[in-house]
Amino acid sequence: MKKKVSRILAIIMSWALISAVPAAAADVVPEASDKTASSEVTKLVIWGHQEEVWNDNYKKIADDFMAENPDIEISFEFFPYDDFEAKVQTSLISKNSDCDIYEMWGGWGIDYAPTGCLDPIADEVAEEIRAEAFPSTYGAMEYDGKIYALPLEFNIECGGMVVNLHLLGDDPVPTTWDELVEAAKKGTVRDGDMFNVRGFDFVGWDGVAYTFAEMIMSQGASYFNEDGTFNVTSEEAKKAFEALADLVIGEEPVTDLEGLTTAGALENFQKLYTDQALFVPHGPWVIADGLTTFGLEYGTDFDYVALPWFGDEVAFPAETGWCFSINAASEHKEAANRFLDYLFSDEVLMENNVACGQIPSKKSVATSEEYLEKFPYAKPLVDILDKASFIGFFNTDRFKEVIDNTFVDYCTGVYESSDAALADMEEKLNGIL
Repeated sequence: MKKKVSRILAIIMSWALISAVPAAAADVVPEASDKTASSEVTKLVIWGHQEEVWNDNYKKIADDFMAENPDIEISFEFFPYDDFEAKVQTSLISKNSDCDIYEMWGGWGIDYAPTGCLDPIADEVAEEIRAEAFPSTYGAMEYDGKIYALPLEFNIECGGMVVNLHLLGDDPVPTTWDELVEAAKKGTVRDGDMFNVRGFDFVGWDGVAYTFAEMIMSQGASYFNEDGTFNVTSEEAKKAFEALADLVIGEEPVTDLEGLTTAGALENFQKLYTDQALFVPHGPWVIADGLTTFGLEYGTDFDYVALPWFGDEVAFPAETGWCFSINAASEHKEAANRFLDYLFSDEVLMENNVACGQIPSKKSVATSEEYLEKFPYAKPLVDILDKASFIGFFNTDRFKEVIDNTFVDYCTGVYESSDAALADMEEKLNGIL
């Protein structure tokens, strides 16, 4: 999810113990250069969000690129995230030429790739992306046969689980869904209706929607019909939905709805890091909080392991994450494409992903021994990346909102049955297409 950016960067910090501290205002960062002003030098401006480690790494990559390409000069402008999203979208709508390259969250491509405000990636680079990148990493940025961004990462929220090792004690890590449910029930500690320890805390903005979708897919089914409309009223969807709800409102609940209903509540992985949760399904970026914010030790206080699948198949959805896109109004598209081509090389992509705490978008890099040596936390995930399907060409925030709200309403008695809840969910989901 895009909100992960303030936490993700310390994910490799058990090696380096780096902490990202964003600045308070926009940073304009011209790159150091030995070049003097010249009409022969093309100047590229790149916009990004403030995140110290990411920003420093982008600048290092740009410095290396400029050393090899003295006819191009790159400068960056970094903005606080909340301001950055609005600024980029305003620029895209107005189609101005304030910058040449945008750092983009993939989901924005759904709204803007069809409008003509982004320039298609050069054909030869696009061919390389299609051949070498995981499809979900650029799915939201592909429109009418063209790709409108260079994918920087594989954004994954399924397949991994954080474990509180102190609460687990000598018990084994569950490897099947039934074992997970039983271990979660055993590990849950309640005082009446209050949870002191949640056994399996999947309730959160990403958690409910992604877990529900994965549970459908791992049964060999789809949440789509053949015509591209949503289908969440199948027997597989009903089985998944009722199994999830049972973990909240069944005879032995293992968590509650606080993660979706209580403003200001700790996120589920934060509860785990404060001994209030045993298992939490999440993407690997949450490891950063354990290492830095909470000062915990990976492998001693917590672990990151494979999440058991609900069904017999390994299958899950993934949405497009962070990318670089070229402004269609830029006067320097050729130079911009040269920089993106450089960024997609194996060595540079590896450098960027390791520094930024990401899983690479490129298959050969993500599954390489070198990457795992530098980024060992990804080990539970790299073998399943090719089992992901692009989540779909729709607004993923609205997708999650519909599923989350329906789940909460069902668990609080708004619907008379799961059939009624899923029928309403399906109608609302089809309304976002």
